[in-house]
Amino acid sequence: MRKVIFIFVAFILIVVCIEWVDACPEVKTDKEMFKRNLTYADMYEYKDSTYDYVIRYPSFFSEQPNDAGHTRFCYNDPWATVVLEGYTLRDQGKSIRETKNSLAQLLHATSEEMGDDYFILSGPQYEQEGRRQRQNESLIEGYSFYSKFIRNGKLWFVYTMVYPDKYHDVLTRLFKEIDEWQIWKRPRLKIKQAVDQTPKAVPEEPK
Repeated sequence: MRKVIFIFVAFILIVVCIEWVDACPEVKTDKEMFKRNLTYADMYEYKDSTYDYVIRYPSFFSEQPNDAGHTRFCYNDPWATVVLEGYTLRDQGKSIRETKNSLAQLLHATSEEMGDDYFILSGPQYEQEGRRQRQNESLIEGYSFYSKFIRNGKLWFVYTMVYPDKYHDVLTRLFKEIDEWQIWKRPRLKIKQAVDQTPKAVPEEPK
């Protein structure tokens, strides 16, 4: 009799444990948590006080110490780092194509796109001591960059992202942000947040 009771109690405990495990929320990976945060994050605007250009960044990114004309925002966790940067470069008097080709070689770009007054470069991320130096370069394994360069006057304005390759498919919103970036004249939009990684932009209602 005691053996029957013991088996019955053990069976009840097993059933309860199974139901408890099933009721627990699914444990999400760091990548899934980042995707969720990015999907629903507000986009803050930062206006550079030296050159007045504007870049936007997710609200959960932290602002890093900035130099004149250079700004940096980061997301860090124990497994990944995503960096957004805005900065300027002096125009050397070359054509857009010549500048693109020169920087593509310097940055080891593997993909290029060019417009009337801009170009976009992307490729594996290298660590360099200076933007125009090629000494002591080393590949940062598993990381890439995506940068847009816009020429205005005697300056090139740059908005760039460095990210882990394993996060590439969840960064659609930031790729779109960089693709559509303008230096100053950006349409005032509300971001309609949704489960979709690329939220739709809708015009603000007239006041």
